[in-house]
Amino acid sequence: MYLSKIIILLKIRPNNKFGRILNLAARYFAIFGGFILLIAALISIFSIFGRVVFSSPLLGDFELVEIACAVAIGSFLPLCHLKNGNVIVDFVTSKLSSRNINILDAASSLVFGLVAFFFSSRMILGAKDMYVYQEETMLLAFPIWVPFLPVILSFFLLTICCFYTFILKINEILEH
Repeated sequence: MYLSKIIILLKIRPNNKFGRILNLAARYFAIFGGFILLIAALISIFSIFGRVVFSSPLLGDFELVEIACAVAIGSFLPLCHLKNGNVIVDFVTSKLSSRNINILDAASSLVFGLVAFFFSSRMILGAKDMYVYQEETMLLAFPIWVPFLPVILSFFLLTICCFYTFILKINEILEH
């Protein structure tokens, strides 16, 4: 039953142009995140291989994997929200009407959008400080502000996705 719901959610396509563009952008971000996660896995494999075979792991492998995972997770969030992939506690809402569920979904999208906007705006300030003070990772001396950029973009896209779904849910409430 859950697999059929997942397949249906993957096939749903927004019926307006903005929604289709937003869906496409979120998919590209998710593909980018998957690529970054693949790179993180390869770094881990090469580091473990080097440790076992040559007694020498990759220098700073944990720094790279940490950065890659942060970028990947941020990249998955917009598509996850558009596909209603967030954790939902069904036993609380199972006896509610669809109108009340839409009200809760609209409220959660609005709150999540505000939180995502807050995070992205604060991350801009954090990235600026990291750039100004030239903060780097300990082993590789990799500038920390660089991975902030795709995560900031992901959170801004997440903000737009949240407000978009908020408007969709409000429209559903008003139509019924």
